[in-house]
Amino acid sequence: MSELNNLSQAIELTKPVLLLTRGELVAVHKNYAVIDGEIYSNTRLRARGALTTPSFEDFKTFVEEEETEKALVFVNHKEMSATAVLNYSAENAEQGHCDYTSTLNLEPTVVWTKLLGLKDKKLSQKSFAIFLEDWASVLSVTGEAKKDEQGNLELNEDGEEIFEKISIKDAIQAVRNMQVDSKTNSSSEVENTRQVHSAMASIAASTKKGKLPAYFAIKDSAYVGLDEREIKLRLVVNGQDGEASFALQIVKEELLLNQIVEDFKIKVIDLLPQNPVRIGVFHPSKH
Repeated sequence: MSELNNLSQAIELTKPVLLLTRGELVAVHKNYAVIDGEIYSNTRLRARGALTTPSFEDFKTFVEEEETEKALVFVNHKEMSATAVLNYSAENAEQGHCDYTSTLNLEPTVVWTKLLGLKDKKLSQKSFAIFLEDWASVLSVTGEAKKDEQGNLELNEDGEEIFEKISIKDAIQAVRNMQVDSKTNSSSEVENTRQVHSAMASIAASTKKGKLPAYFAIKDSAYVGLDEREIKLRLVVNGQDGEASFALQIVKEELLLNQIVEDFKIKVIDLLPQNPVRIGVFHPSKH
């Protein structure tokens, strides 16, 4: 038995590789290992690696220095990033290894990070007043939409609702002096600062000083490097056991996010006009 094993091994050693008729496939003896000798060379055989940067300019110069006009750029709309696959195509226009990339990863602004953290989060009366005081210099405040004597909404020349402007000082004073009363009401009316449920105890937010805000607006780019835009916030007031709680909602958040992504894509196209840009994520398959 031992002689047969030795004989079998000797035969395999004399012919360790067999060429196959299918494509470029070869059959290799299982005891043979493939060793990559590149680590012993003075240089790499080809460029590969991944650069990640928050800078538009550094992303642009890195891609242009590689002279890869055929490199595809993919904009990830969920992560707010753009990845240029620098070896997507080889010199002979065949598929490259797709393992040499440059990624522009936008950083959210301080304001946008704060707003996302506050979104739909319930704040106490004291916490919300402190927030308004800290951000007073960048917030603009409005009340509910104006109505005429008949209760109809007042519109401007463009057909848009007209909102009462409130100073941030009055808004802070109103929040600090707000009182929440519990009572029973059969009305079905629902407003931002008043919620009434039929045949149930209702919560009415009222204040004796200042003017209670309904909306806030802040100008910010959301991500560093994008254009500044107005972000509108809706104030929602709730009450339980005689205590008020406050929450902020980003008005038309989905539409706003789509506008931010489109703005990002346009800037990437302007940054690399010679490179095709797609919205999506490219995942190269492994060998």
